[in-house]
Amino acid sequence: MTHYSFCPVCGTQLDRSGQTVSVREIYTCARCGFEFWQNSKPAVGALVVRVIDGIPHILLARRGINPHKGMWDLPGGYLKNGEPPEEGLAREMREELGTTISHLRFVTAGIDEYPREDVAEEARFVLSLHYRCEIPPDAVLRADDDVEEARWFPFDALPDKIAFNTNRRAIEMVVREKAGGPGGGSRPF
Repeated sequence: MTHYSFCPVCGTQLDRSGQTVSVREIYTCARCGFEFWQNSKPAVGALVVRVIDGIPHILLARRGINPHKGMWDLPGGYLKNGEPPEEGLAREMREELGTTISHLRFVTAGIDEYPREDVAEEARFVLSLHYRCEIPPDAVLRADDDVEEARWFPFDALPDKIAFNTNRRAIEMVVREKAGGPGGGSRPF
């Protein structure tokens, strides 16, 4: 497992002798006193739903990078430092699919592990914020950046291989909402 080895401020080698590494710790540099908080990295995901031929569909993007390369994902990605989530989601949708978004509504949040061996254990957790949003009806989607392709899937024919637990949970919430299940209603898509 990869761990951080040096202080990001002064470059002093971190002394971990006798220290148990936990994802909930705060590392403090013995030389300069810098405190490194091990917070989850914030990310955003778009839940875009459209009715096609009377059937509700959700927009998914095939991942072009690891982890989970080739699996289906909600369009979105990491926020930049200090970037508001709504602005980050708009930026990610432009970068990944070449489209704009509107009518954002927060749906859910959750924690996922980003399983890559080249990412330090201290930075492997992601706080995913999911928003329902709309794209223009005439949007021509162009897979770009770290997306291989984008496709609309009917609610009753979702792919088996969806990356990340929080994505699956967010999609299930939207499907239940459309069906009028717990927490749902009869709002049209």
